[in-house]
This record gives sequence, structure tokens and C-alpha cells, in this order.
Amino acid sequence: MPKQLTKQQWINVIEIYKKQGISDAVKSYLKIRKHNPNLKELRRWIRKKAKLLDNLGMEAFKSKKGSGRLNKRDDSDIPQIINDLTEEQKNEILEHWIKEQRNKKEKENLNTFDTLTKPLKAKILGMHRTTMYKKAVARKYKFDYLRGKVTDIFNKNNKIFGSKRITAELAEEGIIIDERTLRNYMVRWNLVCLTRQKKKKMENKNTDVKFEDLVRRNFNPEEDNIIATDVSYIPADAPENFVYLSVTISHKTKMIESWKLSQSNNTQLVLDTINGLKRKNFIFHSDHGFQYSSYKVLDKLKTINAKTSMGRVGNSLDNREVEYFFGCLKGEYLNHLATAKMKFNEIHKYISEYIEWYNFKRKQKVLNWKTPASASAINS
Repeated sequence: MPKQLTKQQWINVIEIYKKQGISDAVKSYLKIRKHNPNLKELRRWIRKKAKLLDNLGMEAFKSKKGSGRLNKRDDSDIPQIINDLTEEQKNEILEHWIKEQRNKKEKENLNTFDTLTKPLKAKILGMHRTTMYKKAVARKYKFDYLRGKVTDIFNKNNKIFGSKRITAELAEEGIIIDERTLRNYMVRWNLVCLTRQKKKKMENKNTDVKFEDLVRRNFNPEEDNIIATDVSYIPADAPENFVYLSVTISHKTKMIESWKLSQSNNTQLVLDTINGLKRKNFIFHSDHGFQYSSYKVLDKLKTINAKTSMGRVGNSLDNREVEYFFGCLKGEYLNHLATAKMKFNEIHKYISEYIEWYNFKRKQKVLNWKTPASASAINS
């Protein structure tokens, strides 16, 4: 295993960082150096290297004078030097060394001196001899007994759950621990959540059609009668280099009520998603995507007594609930799977697994730390 990355290896890691994000860059780095670093420090180091490369070019990888490891010191001449010293010179050096030891805040460990007795070591350091017989006691942490349980919850939830959700999981089992306290323990145990990456959103809008915004950012209605919807692009090994995910989500319970994945972003994709809904008489809220203003979609909504509602053009916050779900799906899961190299069926399997987990396992603070399925059961 190399101790350091070569110049070309660093350039490859930085290129991956710029094109695919920090998570993929970290994975590339760890393939070259198979050790267990502090991930936070590693991400900071990769960003710093990328910035240096942008500012200095190849000069950033040139070794500066005085950098690198020091040459190993040759101490083979020490016995001869000691033999050449007079008794007066030896005493002077010893007196100076003993004073230096006593002046230090951190007392030097003299256990490496095999010929010195413990009482003599105590005299040299100016300490009471009983101190030399005390053994250092490892610090005990109050909640270290939870490490196995917390690690198990963390890994079972794909390294997505942070301290807040794990605190809620533990509370259900009668284990009470403050969220900030658990966060500090997780840092010490090196349990680091996967981070989200910002992605550009690509979509076609139909700005010629105007529909009233019946929702007006009411994300927690008294009745469970608002369904939000949207379509998102997912990189894939497909004819258009993307597959398209359409979902519907309840504003009240945050439950994903229907979803469809397709290789084409068209009106049929939205119709199939609506056909998956098992309700009538509700508000169907979307953005101004071209599919939602098509005659086929509008006619279908009329047959199930659904009212069409659209947020303002270019304002994604009007459709926050479904945007939040897509952010979770990609940031917590898909962005770490390299979907661009996957076929349709493989991506479909992963999305199905995530939505099942999202509905039945992923607790949300806005739901008082309940899952969408639990909230849906309460409101049914």
C-alpha cells in the first residue's frame, strides 16, 4: 500500500471530485489508500488539493524545500562520545538534563531506562516515589455501552440516520440520551452520515397555462386531502442517459402513495402514477411541468374528482414536500450508488427498497418522530 498518493493519482481524485462530487472522490481515494481515515478531514484535504490545483496548476504538487519525512538519525557514535567525556562534563550534562525534566509540564516517561529504579526516577523528576507506582486508568465514558446498539441502527439504515433519529429510535426502547450527547459519541465512534450533494434540476415548464395555487404552502393541513407530485431525472445506463421517477406524496402524512419509473418523461408516466392512487376528492398539486397541463392528465383528474393546483413558476418551495423527498432519495441513497452505470431494472429495485424504507422506517421530526406509514394509519 503506498504511503502517499502520486501526482497522477491526486489529479484523478480531484477530477472525480469536480465531476461527481466529494463522496465519489473519497471512495476513489480509499481504493488507493486502504485505511480508515477521519472522513471529515479527508474531505477537507481533497477540497484543499483541488483549490491548490486550480490556483497553482501543477506547481501545487511540487515538493517544497524542507517538506517530507526527515532522514533517519544515526546515533551509532553516541557510545564513543560518552567515552570521550570527562567526569566533570558528564556531571554537567546530567545536571542540565535533570533540571529540564523537572521544568517540563508533561513529565517524561522514564520507563525506557531499564537501569533506573522507580524511587530514583521519582527523585530525578522531583516527584513522590509512590506516584511512580500508580497506573494510568483509562477514562470511562457513561454511554459507551450503547456503541454496539447505535452502530447496528446506523448500519441497518444505510448510514443515513444521524443522532436525532437514532435518539428517537433509542427512546422507543426506553433508552434516554440527549441528542447532542449522542452526536459527540458518534463523532468519537467515527459514525459519519453520508452527505447530500447539490444537483442541478432539469425540467420543461409550460408557462402558458395558469392554474390557481390552492395549497399556498400549507404543508401540514388539518385534513389529509392534498397530494403533491413531481418528476425527477436519475442518471442511468439508458437510451436518454436518464430514467424518470414520478411520485405522489401526502402533505399531511408525508407518505409516498404511488410512484412509477420510466425511460421516457411523458404524459403516460404521470397518468400511470395517478392510476396508482387509491383515493378520490383531493387536491392534486404540482409545478408547471408540461405533463400536468396536458388534456389527458386534466381529464383523468376530473374522473376522480381531483382539483388541479399549481405553484408559482420557478418557485420550487411551493412544491416543497415532493422536492424534499427527491432530495432525501438522491442525497441519502442514489448519489452513493453510481446509478449512471446501472440498467433500468437495477435502479427500479433500489428505488423500491428506498421507498419501502422511507414509508415504514424513516422517522421524521415533523411527524413527531413517527414514520409516514404510522402517520397515515392515524389519519385514515
